[in-house]
Amino acid sequence: MKVGIDNGLGCFPDKMPPDRRPIDWAPDEFDHEISTCVNVKGHGLVVTTSCGHRGVGNSVKQAMAVSGVRKVHAVVGGFHLAPHKEDYVRQTIKELVDLDVDYIVPMHCTGEPFYEILKAELPKKVIRSYTGTKLVFGA
Repeated sequence: MKVGIDNGLGCFPDKMPPDRRPIDWAPDEFDHEISTCVNVKGHGLVVTTSCGHRGVGNSVKQAMAVSGVRKVHAVVGGFHLAPHKEDYVRQTIKELVDLDVDYIVPMHCTGEPFYEILKAELPKKVIRSYTGTKLVFGA
């Protein structure tokens, strides 16, 4: 992650440990990520991420591993891609495509590049979410 703010993106140095403040880039050590998965009968997992710091693909794979369910119906939440370049964004999209996710619902920290690429390449898989959006997944 970028230490400091550049064009509105990055991390606030004053919120970081003093030894990490003077460097330009630092590993993202947000190790308390929270994700939730629900197995929707007949459809597969709906995986909800908080901010995706550990990689949304990793969160989905972990949900599949702990649940024993191989089918992923939807991935919903923040994917923490806003500060990343297009090649990393495309790599994340490829991971979700390779996992054969039915619906992808990017939220707060995902960033517009992810949404725009996904909308252009897989318009039937992406759902745009706004404050107050209601999503219903059911059998």
